[in-house]
This record gives sequence, structure tokens and C-alpha cells, in this order.
Amino acid sequence: MTRGKQRLIVLLAVLGGGAAGWLITRTSYNSAPPPVAAKPPAPKFIPDLSPPKESKTGKRPKGGLVKDHEADEAGALQNQRSIHFSDREAMERFLEAAKGKGIAILGKIDRLNALHVGFLSADELASLLDGSEETGFIFPVTLPTPQTEGVQEGALGFGPSLLAWLGISGDNSSYGAGVKVGILDTGSTLAGAQNYFIVPPPGDESAWNGHGTAVADLIRQIAPGTDLNSWGIADDSGQSNSFLLAQGIMAAMDAGMDLINISMASYGNSTILRQAVEAAQAAGIKIFASAGNEGYDQVAYPAGYEGVISVGAVDANGTHLNFSNKGKISMTAPGLDLLTAWTGGQTAYFTGTSGSSPIALGVLAAALSHDGKKVTTSKGFEMVSGNLNEAGPPGADDLYGDGMVDAGRMFRSGTPGYNDVALASNFVTTGTNGQTQLQVTVQNRGTDIIYNAPLQVTTSSGTSTMTITSLKPGAIATYTLPFNIPANGATVQSQITLSNGASDLK
Repeated sequence: MTRGKQRLIVLLAVLGGGAAGWLITRTSYNSAPPPVAAKPPAPKFIPDLSPPKESKTGKRPKGGLVKDHEADEAGALQNQRSIHFSDREAMERFLEAAKGKGIAILGKIDRLNALHVGFLSADELASLLDGSEETGFIFPVTLPTPQTEGVQEGALGFGPSLLAWLGISGDNSSYGAGVKVGILDTGSTLAGAQNYFIVPPPGDESAWNGHGTAVADLIRQIAPGTDLNSWGIADDSGQSNSFLLAQGIMAAMDAGMDLINISMASYGNSTILRQAVEAAQAAGIKIFASAGNEGYDQVAYPAGYEGVISVGAVDANGTHLNFSNKGKISMTAPGLDLLTAWTGGQTAYFTGTSGSSPIALGVLAAALSHDGKKVTTSKGFEMVSGNLNEAGPPGADDLYGDGMVDAGRMFRSGTPGYNDVALASNFVTTGTNGQTQLQVTVQNRGTDIIYNAPLQVTTSSGTSTMTITSLKPGAIATYTLPFNIPANGATVQSQITLSNGASDLK
């Protein structure tokens, strides 16, 4: 077989191995709606938080392309691998030895001494390796598509109310000034956003997939002063892979980004992607990633990696949206019917954790430029994470993480004189004795200590009264009560009042 025919077969295998991606939008706001693809099939594999699996290059029959069963079983792209070399010299030796051997070089990350290769024969690839390399699978990465038809009854969308919900009012034009943000997505048509492309976009900008534009617009709505930089790492149908995503992370790191947003998801634990994430984190970059929209009990990657800010979705009532993945959640942010820019000058309603992640990042960008001076990324993140609104089960949990973002509260923190006590949640659970119980959680979202505040909880069993003797700013207090639920359902009414006639901010 000639080398040209070999490369043609490899390229055909690569094109056939990608997973489909889908647009995330519901309906247009003031013009024809962006196209919405059919409901995607569920992945063949389940989310996996185990260490990345290394591929093996055992014996394969010679003569042409052979089905890559090992990759197929892992949910990875067939006849493709990442190879991480011990040093540059080892990588160069491999590149020289691979010439004419049916090996296609599909990608390269010099900083990591890593290659993305396609191959016809596992035998041929194995013969070029000396065992010092770390090989890994290449996994599909797609736009996480929420099943909006199945959103729980009573869920409330945001529409144009995002900033008010976040507690942002007045002139926010300076928010994000001096903060460099990298967006790894489908590219952005947003004015002022700098575009770079690892995957070339279609020639007609007005026909680009609007996902990346919507993500960039959400950041800009919150922090208009942000220096937005977009890396196109997915094709126009939303297809990408773990190596392309790793390339995007490294490119954003080399360009000096402070923050990176990844509103894309994979359910394969990729060696090369994990290494890129760790390299960016070592450079002081905070990575925000969507938790995923399949309603799984584990988040997608890269949200699942240690240190990545995994963002889940809530509606305008502050309720966890049922499509938002649970598990390793760092925080939650708005994720239903968000009004955003789209390609072609359109606006659209945008739904999913794809929107929640850039919103949380946008709040951090605003924190980094607070009071007209840029603070460190770690200090800004302390401001955001220290002012999250409690919800759901008491404390950090699999639904809300540490809580919901609140920019207004973050900006008020440290300034005395604000009284804001909140009934964070009425949460029904089962006690250790197997009996149903009600957990009522109160949070002090103000800046002064709360003293002697009465709390009344009324259920079908009657009214219970408790007193919050002292609650520091940011702290929570949880009261557990027995709870009987009649056959026709139950209603809970909780009320807390500040003492001494103090006025509650919200």
C-alpha cells in the first residue's frame, strides 16, 4: 500500500471516530430561532472518576486497518492515541522513526512533549515505542445538550433578569477590567472578542455555531471590561476531542490568560487532558467547566478533575435543575432560558450548565477588578466562594456544591451595616432511624452578626418556634424537626424575623 493510501485510510478512520455534538438553545428572542438538532443519544459509557486508563498496544493482525476494540470498549476514538514522551528528544526520535510506517501525526503539544497519532496497525505503533512513553485514549468532547423538554414543572427561566438575580445594579462597565479570559468553544462572533482557531471555522461567520458566542456574551454581560479571547477547538457541529481541548488549554496558558472557561464535556478520563489542566493550574489559572447536562450522579470532564471549578445549574427560583449533573459540584449558577447573543446578529434563550459556567467565571472576573484595582486570582476566588448562597442539604452537597453565586453579596462583604438573613432551604430527608425529617437552614447573608432572631416553622403537625441566638456573617444554622407527610402531601412555611426592628435587605 502506498503512503498516500495509508494516510487516506487513517484520515477516514479519524473522521468516522468523532462523537456528534449538538447546539444548545431553545428559542429565538427577536428573530428566527437558531437550529436545534435532534435529542442526542446517551453515551455508551457512564461517567468515570477513576484514574485515566492507559492504552495497550498489543499484537494485532497485520494488513490494513483493524478495529480498535480496546478504544471502542472505553468509549474512545478508534485507531487514535495520545503519546506523552519523557523529553523532546524522545518525541523527535519517534517522529523520525514513524515516517512511512502508516502513522499519521494529527496533533502536537510541544510544551507537554505530546502527540496525537492515528494508526493503521497497533503492531506498527508498538514497535516504535520503548516503554518510557505514557499513552492514552482520545475521547470525544461535545457541547453538553440539556433535555429542556424534561425540565421539572415550575422551573423558572431568567430571560433578561440575570444581572438583577446576581445582585448587579448600576454601572458595571468596569467589571473585569484587566482580566484576561480564555474561552475554549466553537469561536465567538461577539464584537471585541479575539478569535484563535485550532479547528478552522466555516467561511461564513454568520453561520458559525452560536454556542461560543453565547458563552462569551454571558461573561461580557456580567464583566464588560473583560479581555475576551476565544479558541475554536470544536467544529461547527460541536465535535471536538480531548487532545484538541488540551491544545486549547495550553494555548490559553501560553497567551497569559487569568481564567479559562470550558463549556464542553467528555465522559472519558483523558491522560493528556488531565496533564494540560494540571499545567494550567500550576501557572495560576482558574479553570471553570460545565458539570454536564445528562442528569448523571457524576460530573463530566474536565469538571471532574481536581481543582477545576465545576459549575451546576439552577433556575431563577434557586432550584437545582434536574438535567444538571450531580456529584463533585463546586458551585451553582443560573442555567435556564438565559438571554444571550447568537451568531448572525440574533439573540437566543440559552439553557444548560454551558451557561452556568461562564456566569460563575464572570462573577470572579468582576471580583478580580473590584474597586478599580486588580486582585490576585486566589484572593478573588476567596471573595466569590466565601459569599455563596446556601441551598439544598446543609453545607456542601452534590446538588449545589458550596452554594449559588451572588455578586451583590460578594461586593458588600466586609462593609458593615447590612442585615440580610435568609431561609436558605426547607429540605426533606430521612434520619438515621429511617424517619422522615425536615431540615430548615438559615443563613446570614449580611455583614453584621444576627442576634436573637426568632424562627417559626409551620407544618401539618403544628408550629415550632426556635431562636437563633447568634449567627456570624456567612454562617448557617440548621434545625431538624420530625416531619410527617400526609397522603395528600404537605406544606411547609418558615419565617424568620430580625430582632430590634432591624430591616432586612432582601
